[in-house]
Amino acid sequence: MAKSRGIVEKKSFTLNDYKKKRGVDNVMFKPMEWLEYGDAYKEITGLPGALCGIVNVIMGHSDSGKTSAMIKAAISAQKKGKLPVFIITEMKWSWEHAKLMGLEYEEVVDQETGEINFEGDFIYVDRLQLKSIEDVALFINKTIDDQEKGELPMDLVFLWDSVGSVPSQMSIDKGKNNNEWAAGAMSVQFGGSINQRISASRRIGSQYTNTLIVVNKVWVEKPSSPMAQPKIKPKGGTTMYFDAGLVTRFGNVSSSGSNKIKATKNGKDMYFASRVSVMVEKNHVTGVATGGKIIVTPHGYILDDKKEIEKYKKENLDYFAEILGDNLTDTDFNIEIEQSEDGFDLTQYMEDNVS
Repeated sequence: MAKSRGIVEKKSFTLNDYKKKRGVDNVMFKPMEWLEYGDAYKEITGLPGALCGIVNVIMGHSDSGKTSAMIKAAISAQKKGKLPVFIITEMKWSWEHAKLMGLEYEEVVDQETGEINFEGDFIYVDRLQLKSIEDVALFINKTIDDQEKGELPMDLVFLWDSVGSVPSQMSIDKGKNNNEWAAGAMSVQFGGSINQRISASRRIGSQYTNTLIVVNKVWVEKPSSPMAQPKIKPKGGTTMYFDAGLVTRFGNVSSSGSNKIKATKNGKDMYFASRVSVMVEKNHVTGVATGGKIIVTPHGYILDDKKEIEKYKKENLDYFAEILGDNLTDTDFNIEIEQSEDGFDLTQYMEDNVS
């Protein structure tokens, strides 16, 4: 029977066809890959370290073990064939410490000047080249541009130490520091561009996977009332905190809250490590927030456990002998943990502040 005039046969509808027509096919992401901070960190937090392809934030007060996590990530990157890109704006970097932890590099002496150059599979820039937040952003963008043009065909791991230690260009121009100007610069330069470029690299269609790990300095906001608790605020604004998939905090709210650890022999003290609180404060990867105590040593992290401390003594006798004397055995010296500088309750803080 012939079809009546004016009647149009409808095509069957499928959502997949519509998505393809609009160019919005289902997005696939690469399998999760981690840059490890070490076994002790994983034991305490339940996570290996930094996740590749996202923004990772390591925040806390000074001397709480933040930079050790960043160095561990760089070492892991080298082992996986990824390129660490150090952005050191706080100027507290120590090549000797990095080497002690396992970073691979060579010391090359300039025959004309006698200066020592550090060479290896990494890129290093600091405040001599990058004087403002805008400079840091421009450097990261140009490095990713070079990667996309084929001039730097490697996965990139940007390691910035630290947010809050470098001013905005407006602060430089005006000759004074202003937290609002810094927060504005961070929002424009990173929230509006770089953070999205990093996250987009985790999609299946991206040739390379890029990672951003930042050390974020903090300040303490005074309680709003006598009954309220102090809160920590990231320096440079909240852009990195909000855009990060993972945020790990080292130390307590009001201070680093660390216990200094010393090796003692015949009345001679060698302060070499500290015990700090560590917790995953934000986790958009697995959704779990955990924390506990960890010991930060010059070689990395170890568990806050007597057996682990004794094991560390035996494995690093040469390191202790440099200060405490030659022909040292693990029974020649004792390790003591001093009292914490505050009485912070980590468990209570997690209940109050982590959902």
